[in-house]
Amino acid sequence: MNIRTLLVALLVTITSQAQNYIDLANLSYSTTPQNYFENSEESTAVNELEFQFTFPKVLDEKNTFISNVMIESNALRLDPTYLKTNTLASLSLALGFNHKYSDRLAITYLIIPKIASDLDLITSDGFQIGGLALATLKKNENFSWKMGLYANTEEFGLFLVPYAGFYYLSPSKRFEAYITTINGDINYMLTDKINIGGDVNGLTSSYALSDPYFGSTTEYFAKNTTEFFAYLRYPLYKGLYLKAKAGYSITRTYKVFEESDQVDLGLSLFYLGDDRNQLNTPLAKGALFKLELLYRFNL
Repeated sequence: MNIRTLLVALLVTITSQAQNYIDLANLSYSTTPQNYFENSEESTAVNELEFQFTFPKVLDEKNTFISNVMIESNALRLDPTYLKTNTLASLSLALGFNHKYSDRLAITYLIIPKIASDLDLITSDGFQIGGLALATLKKNENFSWKMGLYANTEEFGLFLVPYAGFYYLSPSKRFEAYITTINGDINYMLTDKINIGGDVNGLTSSYALSDPYFGSTTEYFAKNTTEFFAYLRYPLYKGLYLKAKAGYSITRTYKVFEESDQVDLGLSLFYLGDDRNQLNTPLAKGALFKLELLYRFNL
């Protein structure tokens, strides 16, 4: 999940019964200053690039077809003993539909195949398959509840994310809040053009490695972060917005494991039966800076 993972992108962009817009496309680039490895004088920059595009097509008054493409890449050194910068990338395709059961209740169903690896050699080891069921329950024109479940076959095993939260838009449409168990965004229209806000996102993803770096058996890379940002959003053109963000990684783990080193079950931020042996040196927490280009379609 790249809550700025595929799940987070989808949860924000899928039409809800209270939202009056759809975020169709998002391009973002984030970087950190040089981050030191723990107990080492060596450091690495962490650069991330993401692009996602969502295409909803109304089929009839009850059903909307949804497709989403997301491309993500991460560039960093895996360990202080390696000077090479590794690029870990993924390509996800989500397909499904939103069904409106009543004026109050709508549920989205998606299947999400993904390839995630270091791209040196693409094999079946990098293939993952996931799914999402997301229910939106409308309370009134400005407030809706959201609940759902995301599942994916990560490199470390089955990963499940129960999901619950709400979306609120003030009657003046100047204040907006999107709060859930895995991510959140609160923002306010300071002027007719300038929007200020803050968001927090949990992120879990994993990538197959084509060559072993720390032994002789196949390995994988696992990423788990929680990031907080304060941001300023400004319109550049009709529907096109620029977001400038600064933040901090509340938690950050970039770990390499042997392919056979699995967990019994990944459950949101927790892992059951996790006695894995990390092969690389941990990376310290640090500041984050991010730029986003966002295309929003008003309904």
